[in-house]
Amino acid sequence: GKPGMSQVNYALAGAATVAVGVLAYYLLKPKGKKVPLKSVELTVESKHIDFLKEMIAKYKIKDLEKAMRIVVQYAMSDGDKDLIYKTTRCKTCGGKKAKTGLKTKLYLPQYQHLEEMMAGYKIKDINKTARVLLEYCQVDGNQDVIFSTTRCKTCGP
Repeated sequence: GKPGMSQVNYALAGAATVAVGVLAYYLLKPKGKKVPLKSVELTVESKHIDFLKEMIAKYKIKDLEKAMRIVVQYAMSDGDKDLIYKTTRCKTCGGKKAKTGLKTKLYLPQYQHLEEMMAGYKIKDINKTARVLLEYCQVDGNQDVIFSTTRCKTCGP
């Protein structure tokens, strides 16, 4: 049969309680401290800049800085570190290639990740570490997974 009025009222009251609770959570939750961004200039291959610009257009990413943060966050959260940092992909990179500066901002944990990978995999410097990561993303990485997955929900845009 039809539900009685008291059942309908209870259902409405329950739904309203949940809605108010969710709203209160979002309005009253403590504003997390924003993780500070660290300005860095990385020396990368110009082909890596072209690659990031392609990804920006394809995945509607805000800018180069955000694209670089996505790449590093992917490596931190979901990437196979041995596959990324141990595998030699670029046998022609040695010597004078078309290297260029990439001014970017990384969250401190992201910068620390690059430093840890540099030390852990005995990579000569942070620039080379960034190039190794970008080369992986360009050559072997699943770009849909890397660039369309939201990993960092607290970091900001």
